[in-house]
Amino acid sequence: PRLPPTRCPPPRLTAAMNDAEVNAQIQQMVQFIHQEAKEKAAEIKLKADEEFNIEKLRMVEAEKQKIRQEYERKEKQVEVQKRIKQSNDVRISRLRTLKARDDAMQGLLAEAAAKLPALTKDKTYPKLLESLILEALKTLNDPKVVVTPVAGGEKATTAALAGATAAFKSWATETNGAEWAAGISVTMSSTSAKAGTGGVTCAGFNGSITLQNTLESRLNLAYECYLPKLRAALFD
Repeated sequence: PRLPPTRCPPPRLTAAMNDAEVNAQIQQMVQFIHQEAKEKAAEIKLKADEEFNIEKLRMVEAEKQKIRQEYERKEKQVEVQKRIKQSNDVRISRLRTLKARDDAMQGLLAEAAAKLPALTKDKTYPKLLESLILEALKTLNDPKVVVTPVAGGEKATTAALAGATAAFKSWATETNGAEWAAGISVTMSSTSAKAGTGGVTCAGFNGSITLQNTLESRLNLAYECYLPKLRAALFD
């Protein structure tokens, strides 16, 4: 701590003092005033420096806090964007996988469909066609049914129709009674279906209900029924 300046009482000038002594006294007073001024200026500067340093530290800390907050905000933003990108990447990867699997399944279905024309030329096809007609007749369960063959299958359908009708009458006699079976009339349409491979289309109840029992429709039905097992066999 700075000691308070010594307050020297002003000298009393006497008549006996010569000029040298007067000048010495005056010089002493001037030095005292200068010293007092320096000490006061140093005290003011010290206080100003302390206040400046305190304010500077406060401002620096405030800026650091702002920088930390901005960094944390940007870090969170980057993390959110990263998670969004990861989620999108996973979603896109899943969609690509699903599409690839669907393409593979559709390819399998197309491969099976390409083999259907050869099936119509196989020696087992007449019996299969008769079974398809009989199945359609039983499903419709109507005594008046019109059977439409696919283009090119008229001859095979005519041959299979007799056996299917006889089997249907036998089934109907046991199921619906002899009187109901006596009214059965299964005829073949004069026109053929332009599209399709193998099998027939049957219409009952005056054409209000149509049942498609072609090889393609049965293939699609089997595909839908066994789709989970096919996926498991191919991809699991």
